[in-house]
Amino acid sequence: MKRYVFRLSGVQQLRRAEEEQAREALAVANARLRGAIRARDEQVARYHEIASVATATDACSLRAEQARAALAADVVNAARHAVAAAAADAALAQVAWSTASRRVKVLERLDERRRLEHAEMARRAEIAVVDDIVTARYLSERREAAARVPGGAR
Repeated sequence: MKRYVFRLSGVQQLRRAEEEQAREALAVANARLRGAIRARDEQVARYHEIASVATATDACSLRAEQARAALAADVVNAARHAVAAAAADAALAQVAWSTASRRVKVLERLDERRRLEHAEMARRAEIAVVDDIVTARYLSERREAAARVPGGAR
């Protein structure tokens, strides 16, 4: 019997490559998310520093401090939006990797099932060959025994 060859091995290799790309994209998205969280935390700390220090002695310096605090608040807001966007990207990358991984697993299960079917067919073919050999030997021995008995076989 022929050796087993998975007909979809090319597709399986492609799916594995897609899974690897999705895994790498997920790692990049998670790194971006960690970076965005770090940047947001730094901006929040900077905002708290600015907001906690009030050294204004006149109206002009008070307006300058308020403007600086407002600018810091805007930067914190932008950082929070960046974290939300990075989290959404990471979630999409997670879904893409999950889908790619599932596709690979489906092909691996199909390959395993086909491999087992092939092995079972080979085992059955081997049993059939052994049965044919045993039957042929039995019939041959029976003919020989009948030929030795005077009066022929019954």
